[in-house]
Amino acid sequence: MEDGRSSNQRSQTGRRQFNKNRGPKQGGDARGNSAGGNKRFFKKRSASSEAKMPPPRPGTRPKTKKPWENIKRVKITSDNQVTDGRYQGLLLKNIDSVNAAVSPRSTREAMFRMLARKIRAGRFLDLCAGNGTIGIEALSRGAMLGTFVERSARMATCIKKNLDFCGIKDGHSEVVQMEVIPFLRRTGRRRRFWDVVYCGMPCDSDYDTLLKCFGNGYSIRPQGVVIIEHPSSMQLPPNVGLLHRWRVVDGDDTALTIYERV
Repeated sequence: MEDGRSSNQRSQTGRRQFNKNRGPKQGGDARGNSAGGNKRFFKKRSASSEAKMPPPRPGTRPKTKKPWENIKRVKITSDNQVTDGRYQGLLLKNIDSVNAAVSPRSTREAMFRMLARKIRAGRFLDLCAGNGTIGIEALSRGAMLGTFVERSARMATCIKKNLDFCGIKDGHSEVVQMEVIPFLRRTGRRRRFWDVVYCGMPCDSDYDTLLKCFGNGYSIRPQGVVIIEHPSSMQLPPNVGLLHRWRVVDGDDTALTIYERV
């Protein structure tokens, strides 16, 4: 029985096809508006509602902040503060002494930016640690172990207080009260190695003996780096034993020479 529809209006599956030749009703448009101009589906906004709404901006979306942008950055105002990482902004204790000066934070930040991959999940050795600012900042930035070597008993006690203040457990840090050269020779005999070695020494230090120990590979694993702090007016040799100079970071009064072990 036929239902009055032509055969060309049905597809092979039996569904009715859309007739492209079919236009809008007489006296109206394709959206269903009548000839008199009264819109049945779209209401015109009033003048008050138009004033309240902002002008449309096609193709734009409201700006959203990334999760790390919502974190409030701590303002760094002292060289004794940790500049970045887990313990950022913590003010470390220090003692009033001539040899207790802390490395400038601008120099520290430049060094840690260059060595971020080596420090993360690595072993960090801080020689002549002072109050432990360098080693604690390395732990703050993701180092697995921080070893602090300091000959002064007062400074070693200060390092332990700063570690307790930051909440660093004993399994991630160790403090050794000892001279630097005997410590390096002992680690050479025991074959203990670190990924990054930092040595900040006073200006009257014996750099020749120190470089000789580092050139023999004491305390530095292969492909590891050693950073030596020295006055800006002083230049260290480009190659020493197993070490070759990788980069130099110049500061106002002090400079950092970075060596890499082959």
